[in-house]
Amino acid sequence: MKIAVVGSGVSGLGATWLLNEYSPHEVHLYESEARPGGHANTVRFRRQGQDASEGVDVDTQIVFNPTTYPNFLRFLQMQPDITILPTEMTFSVSRDNGAFEWAGNNIFSVFCQPKRLLDPDMWRLLYDVLRFNASARRILSDHSVSDDMSVGDYLEREAYSDSFRDNYLIPMTAAIWSTPPDECATDFPARTLIRFMRNHHLLQITGKPKWLTIKGGSINYVDKILSRLPSSQLHLSTPVQSVKTLPNSRVQLRTANGTTEIYDRVIMSCHSDTALRILEAGGPALGGGITSRERDLLGTFKWNKNECILHHDERLMPKSKLAWSCWNYLTTSTIDADGQRLPNEPRISLSYRTDGMNDLQHISYAKHGPVLITLNAPFEPAPDKIVGRWKYEHPILDAKAVRAQKLLKLIQGTRSIWYAGAYTKYGFHEDGFASGLAAAMAAVEGDSPALPPFPIVTDIDEHLQRVPGEWPMLVALVGLMFRIMQWVGLPGIVAQVACPVLAFMRSALGISLDETSPRAKED
Repeated sequence: MKIAVVGSGVSGLGATWLLNEYSPHEVHLYESEARPGGHANTVRFRRQGQDASEGVDVDTQIVFNPTTYPNFLRFLQMQPDITILPTEMTFSVSRDNGAFEWAGNNIFSVFCQPKRLLDPDMWRLLYDVLRFNASARRILSDHSVSDDMSVGDYLEREAYSDSFRDNYLIPMTAAIWSTPPDECATDFPARTLIRFMRNHHLLQITGKPKWLTIKGGSINYVDKILSRLPSSQLHLSTPVQSVKTLPNSRVQLRTANGTTEIYDRVIMSCHSDTALRILEAGGPALGGGITSRERDLLGTFKWNKNECILHHDERLMPKSKLAWSCWNYLTTSTIDADGQRLPNEPRISLSYRTDGMNDLQHISYAKHGPVLITLNAPFEPAPDKIVGRWKYEHPILDAKAVRAQKLLKLIQGTRSIWYAGAYTKYGFHEDGFASGLAAAMAAVEGDSPALPPFPIVTDIDEHLQRVPGEWPMLVALVGLMFRIMQWVGLPGIVAQVACPVLAFMRSALGISLDETSPRAKED
């Protein structure tokens, strides 16, 4: 059969790899941009004054781990020319230009601002982090909780502190999904978040798997897949304009330059809104075009636009270097129209630190200085420190999107068209790769099927019924202890005693918790 794959992001690459190398079918890959790979983007970092040989390859997006990326890791391990390196995944929060900062790397980074030792909100935050890690799993088996319950409603129901919400969970959720903080609180389903955090060992203090990255960047795996695809079957800078099904169940694909091709199967491995636009251009359902169910399901997913800047301006990092982490959440409190303080800006700002042997991509700080990638910079880096900028779109996994994910099976293959993309699950590289493999296998099932070189994991949640390093009985016992402490009101009792003591110590030492940072944005 002749099969078209629309979109060369990770899901399209996964489908192309499987069909091209492990099936007898002819596969054509279409990409609207001149560069294949989507979010898998490796670029050359070079400071002013350095020549090309002194630069270093930097990846703008990808890390993975051996537990929750089973298909992607197995694929990489099959490639002898690709080297996998250990990396780190640490997280910090910097608020109001450094007025409040903390990081979870170690005890020194937690209290990178020593005055926080006398801050009752900081101690309550740490208590709630431990309580959340021990107690949150209960929601996964609590059938009385609606799948639609938002993160904000869950935190209110369980009486978590504002400090925990604003300086830990909402920033972390916004950072993981590159989603505006307010949408995380109001729209993000709590059960989806907690299941993801459990799967990714974010509810564990010990027993976490090592995070990994690709030496030289993700361009290595992109090139590996495309090097084995005949050049005549790779169509870069070729936007697909429309797709419609013919009476004989074959699919007509028309490109923006007016070329028309007929395929036996089409895999839409692009974003859902792009797929929707292409299908709508194919005409009405009676003419082989989009159906109402396809329109409703694909139209449910929303996307968030983010700008990514590669630079070396250290102003876009926490003020305290003790707080410097791989992921650094930057935010500024604002005042709304009613005069109410809003703890987070409407748009997420996040700086990724890629330099240093213990950070994301094993790039030498001594040789290259700070290598930073900032998502939605709160202010523009110095022009002479900007290396490049790109725009990405990330799926917003609100309750409607989670419901639509479960219904996508109703439109898979119904018109010889399949759908793949990271948006069909949690929005990450593994989700995209796995969905591409699944779509490819389904598209040729029963007709010279694809024979993958390893068992495909199609449901990561089912695959991780038992998370490695997790001690269920111990977790349940600790969770029970926290519930008892909450029931007897122990946190309130401790606060009544501790707050006056801490206030007296601050007064005696002349310490203020509300001071503003001396660093201004334009410094």
